[in-house]
Amino acid sequence: MTANPVVVVGDAIVDAVETDSERRVYPGGAALNLAVGLKRLGVPSILAARIGQDQAGFRLQRYLRDEGVVLLNSRNADFTGVATSRRLDGEPSYSFNPSMFRRRIAFSTQLLDAVSKAPAVAVNSFAFDRPGQAERLYHALRDARGLRILDPNVRPALIDDLGEFRSGFDRVASRASLIKLSDEDLQLLYGRSDGEIAGRYLECGVDVVLLTHGRRGASVRTRSGDCATVPAARLDEPVVDTMGGGDATLAAIIAFLLTEGTPSGEADWRRCLRRAMDVAAATCRSAGAALVLPTS
Repeated sequence: MTANPVVVVGDAIVDAVETDSERRVYPGGAALNLAVGLKRLGVPSILAARIGQDQAGFRLQRYLRDEGVVLLNSRNADFTGVATSRRLDGEPSYSFNPSMFRRRIAFSTQLLDAVSKAPAVAVNSFAFDRPGQAERLYHALRDARGLRILDPNVRPALIDDLGEFRSGFDRVASRASLIKLSDEDLQLLYGRSDGEIAGRYLECGVDVVLLTHGRRGASVRTRSGDCATVPAARLDEPVVDTMGGGDATLAAIIAFLLTEGTPSGEADWRRCLRRAMDVAAATCRSAGAALVLPTS
């Protein structure tokens, strides 16, 4: 692994979690969770996001400093995004404040320089349907020398035009080394959650498709023909919050690829996936979406 940090691009927001008895606020957003998760796994990271110059934004900036994550904040005069979620058996349902619908990333010279030097660029929850955003990301990844990783993290309530989102994602995916798709992502984007969609991406040049199946675990398919599946890790403690499980899984996969190299064969991929499932399981046993390291 090089000394340069991984660049993570996407959302950094406030997660407001409401239950019948209380409302709690946590640092959140898929990209922020991923950047912090990588740092907790020992991988330096830069987060390119859009955080408002308000009280919530200042709290997020302090949190990132405390976690050791460098922030490249897109210049804006907006409020920080807030996602409000209610929990049913640990699973979230979301609503968003108006700032979330204006999310944009500014591809500054500083960001483009960091992308060109990074061992990996990971895009997690990005406005693929916003005018010009997918095209700017597509061109930014052209000069990326490291791994290029995409997670659409589809949130239907944030998307004006699902067809435009899918088109933008597919455009950028043509430059990707690895894409992560949850069963929910596949269902929302394509109306199905079988392996045929993964095969389409592999045929278009993606090297690895990571599929997450919630409580059923995760699987990978590779362009070289490897297929591997592992179940979710079992722990004695009950699930508290699944919000950060997917981001923790992706952080663990990226950390594995950068520290141990790309797995060579299905047995090696299963070892990689089992490590990711251990991290995801520990994360889901804690409130909020921040990655939690397994204790054993």
